[in-house]
Amino acid sequence: MKFEVLLWDDIIRMSLKLARKIKESDFRPDIIVALLRGGLVPARILSDYLNINRIFVVGVTFYVDVGKTSDKPVITQPLNVNLSGSDVLIVDDVADTGETLILVKEHINALGAGSIKIATLHKKPWSKIKPDFFVDETDSWIIYPWEYIEAIGSLRKKLDAENLSEEDKKKILDTLERIRKILESYED
Repeated sequence: MKFEVLLWDDIIRMSLKLARKIKESDFRPDIIVALLRGGLVPARILSDYLNINRIFVVGVTFYVDVGKTSDKPVITQPLNVNLSGSDVLIVDDVADTGETLILVKEHINALGAGSIKIATLHKKPWSKIKPDFFVDETDSWIIYPWEYIEAIGSLRKKLDAENLSEEDKKKILDTLERIRKILESYED
């Protein structure tokens, strides 16, 4: 059990690096499709740096808690747009199991996209799909700035509900303290 807590500056830096990788490639997307919820912020930053104004979102549910998924991902908000011949960039925060990205890629392909590429900030070594563009590979559970409050609740439940080793309890408590200090730094 390892955690990595990111700051907003980390997200901007990583998104800019991701944008440079995409710009240096031969791929020129017409449309960005962000996965709800983790892909929204990186997609918005990428849209600015890649000068892509057409952004759509797909809602998918899969994670039920920190490190826990349901049996399979389910699209809860499908795209309702004609993608015929469009070059589409799918954006999410992390390729963890890869199952969500695979499902969304199939969904977009079925809507007639010309070509499809995937961009994520992070990739896990065990992901079933390798994003075409990513910034960092990690085996840590990543806590992004847009999910601090969600992470606090999940980690507190994990402390109370699970039979954890003293080492894992310490890691969770250290992570909670790190998030608390970050949130305090944003207060007046």
